[in-house]
Amino acid sequence: MQVNNPSPALPPANVIQRLDPRTKIILLLASFLAVLLPQKPEVVGLAALLVLGHLALARAWGELYRLRWLLLILALFSLAVWSVVAQGPTPLFWRVSRESLAFGLATFLKLGTMMVAGLVLLATTPVEELFLGLVKLRVPYAGAFAFALALRWVPEVFATAQRVKEAQEARGLVWEEGGPLTRLKRHLPLLAPIFLLTLRRSQTMAWALETRGFQRSSRRTYLLQVRLAPRDWLALGLAGAFLAGFITLHLAGWDRIPGLQL
Repeated sequence: MQVNNPSPALPPANVIQRLDPRTKIILLLASFLAVLLPQKPEVVGLAALLVLGHLALARAWGELYRLRWLLLILALFSLAVWSVVAQGPTPLFWRVSRESLAFGLATFLKLGTMMVAGLVLLATTPVEELFLGLVKLRVPYAGAFAFALALRWVPEVFATAQRVKEAQEARGLVWEEGGPLTRLKRHLPLLAPIFLLTLRRSQTMAWALETRGFQRSSRRTYLLQVRLAPRDWLALGLAGAFLAGFITLHLAGWDRIPGLQL
């Protein structure tokens, strides 16, 4: 009797994953520009809602949940710093005014929205497609390759750190005993082997690239092929319309906080 053991099927690609990498890069840049222009938190919040809608279509809520503590720290830092540094004509308490508090909230929304927009791009675009999209957008090949290689290198560094940590645990080193400062001191000796192993891998990568004739020829061929589909033009058109609206608000001065002094 023959028993079929099919491999688990991959989850179907959502509408954001099916977009051309050039489209996703342009959407990222458009979201950056949309949140950098205004000062009012209401207008920045509108741009943040659009990016959250983008995140929902990409089904990347799990990745956003991992950044919850970073976003909380960013919110507290932005409100604490800009509420004191900025000045406004409507005081609330101490050096905090209504205008400075609004600007602090807008600053957090700007930084958080840019983080979420970048998260959507990385969560829905493989490194190979992102690299090809940068090349198709006329980014120099060496620069696009270095950017893609850096994205690949971050997990390698974390994996190296985990291997070094496990090796030290096998030798009897206990990480969780003592206070936070004591545990931090135990982690400091890990920096030397992590740095040396990463440097060795970087040198090996450089030798491999040189052996394969990196940048020897200006003509390149690519395994992947990308083409703008109607859904890409629709996404670009919607992004252009929303961005034009934010630029119009900025030029008319409707997105600025009256009386704010930085």
